[in-house]
Amino acid sequence: MPVYVFECEYGHRFDKILKLKDYNTPQKCECGKDAFRKTVPTMLSPDIAPWDAYVSPASGRYITSYKQRRQDMKETGCVDYEPSMRKEQKRKQHEADLKLEKAIEQTVEREFDSMTSEKKERLTNELSAGADLTYTRN
Repeated sequence: MPVYVFECEYGHRFDKILKLKDYNTPQKCECGKDAFRKTVPTMLSPDIAPWDAYVSPASGRYITSYKQRRQDMKETGCVDYEPSMRKEQKRKQHEADLKLEKAIEQTVEREFDSMTSEKKERLTNELSAGADLTYTRN
């Protein structure tokens, strides 16, 4: 609900929170006179409010203004978060996983090829006999 400023003919000013449906409802001052809505500029906060100040996770400095935030982000190589960044990170992680899987397969094939025929035969027999092999990555 918006806050409106009212003033009566005696110069008494007061703020009042009104629902939009009550916008045109006449308002009375504490002195009993009719009050008229005043047009006043909105209050803007050009800097970070005290409750929005924070400690930068990248540098550890206490950030109290947008200027400090921009400078800190520039110095630490950080960027503002955008929703597309998560999708891009998932894509990069998927590519890295595929690359790692390929490297593992190549390593297994290379090691198998370097085994003696005796070891290859023993491994083949163990696998065909039902040995369960699982591998995990940490």
